[in-house]
Amino acid sequence: MAMIKQIEEFKSKYLRMAGFVEYVLQALKLFTDFRNSGEEGVSQLPTKVEPVYTSFKDSVTAVDDAYKLSRASDYTQKIADEDDRRDNLYKQLVSLLKMFKRFGYDTEKKAAADYLWNIVKKYNVDPGENYSEESSKLQQMLQELHADTQAGQHLTLLGLESLITQLDTANEAVRTLMGQRNDERMQIEKAALANAREHADQAYRDLILLLNASAVMDDDAHRFDALFSQVNELIKYYRLYVVPKGGKKDEEGGDNGGSSTGGDAPTPNPQPNPQPNPGGDTPGGNSGGNTGGDDDEPDQ
Repeated sequence: MAMIKQIEEFKSKYLRMAGFVEYVLQALKLFTDFRNSGEEGVSQLPTKVEPVYTSFKDSVTAVDDAYKLSRASDYTQKIADEDDRRDNLYKQLVSLLKMFKRFGYDTEKKAAADYLWNIVKKYNVDPGENYSEESSKLQQMLQELHADTQAGQHLTLLGLESLITQLDTANEAVRTLMGQRNDERMQIEKAALANAREHADQAYRDLILLLNASAVMDDDAHRFDALFSQVNELIKYYRLYVVPKGGKKDEEGGDNGGSSTGGDAPTPNPQPNPQPNPGGDTPGGNSGGNTGGDDDEPDQ
């Protein structure tokens, strides 16, 4: 009697968050394609599997939504707006200093501009760099301008005090908003994402368990072979290329509890398209399996 194919056990807890979300999305597509492969409106899944499939589908939608929310925030646009404001103010400062440096007919103002320019250019602020880097450089530059008595006199002579005050205010606004955004993520979004992942992972395991049992009980022992081969190919890909190196040994060693047919070589299938993002990111970065590593600061 031919061995009955089964879906292999896969410990998705070893995946980083972005990898986990991508995995369940691709797995859901395989299950959905199989479900809808027959007559229109008629599910190809056994009746007892249908509610478990629906639960998995809903949980995947929830974890995908939670992940997207964790990558964005109401603060994002506010930060971008304040960053635009400080960029414009900084560019104005640079333009005005360059203008005063050309004042050959007013040596006092030219000397003041030269003195201030030497401070400004030392920090090499680039309005196109990431928020944290720009914030740090501007903060140090402004601190020096405030602490240097002679610089203060030169700013007064050139009428630039108000511009410096506005630049200081805008830079502090960006730094404050970034801190608030990070606090919001830590306190709200991470908890919601972790909870959504837990539900999706449990729903996935429930669906695999029931599908494997259905294959054993079905009159057609090979009804699910193509689907199971596709899922096993997806699992193989993730084990090879997506599971972090630190978790691969434990994950591979933990699959001995599967069915006796779990080690059968699956029928070769093309890799899923699009191929999963091995480390996650985005949008920024890279997530830890504990949901905490995906909060990379966006570049401008």
